[in-house]
Amino acid sequence: MIVSILGTEYTIEERTRSEDAYLKDHDGYCDKTSKLIVIDNSPDDSELDDYEAYKRKVLRHEIIHAFLFESGLHENFTHPSSGHDETYVDWIAVQFPKMLEVFKKAGCI
Repeated sequence: MIVSILGTEYTIEERTRSEDAYLKDHDGYCDKTSKLIVIDNSPDDSELDDYEAYKRKVLRHEIIHAFLFESGLHENFTHPSSGHDETYVDWIAVQFPKMLEVFKKAGCI
C-alpha cells in the first residue's frame, strides 16, 4: 500500500521476522531514507490475544514517525537513536482513534 504523508509517498509493507532481520527486535519501523514503513506480520510469535489490533497500533505509531520526519522534526527530539521520543509517539498512536472520534463528534475535522 502507498500512502501520502504530507505530500511524500510512503510504502507500507507487512513482513515476517524471517523476511526482515530488523523485525527481530522491533514490531515495526519507519525508514525515512527509503520512505518505507514495515510492520511485523508474525502473529504466531506473539502471545497477544488480538494481534490484529496490536498491528494497527504499531502501524499508527510508525505513520506518526513518518509525519514527524516529513515535518522536519526527525532530529529535534531527545531519542538518541531515531530523533523521536518514543513515549510521545506511542501516546499519539494509542490515543488517536479516541481523539478522532471526539473531533468528528465536535465537527472540527
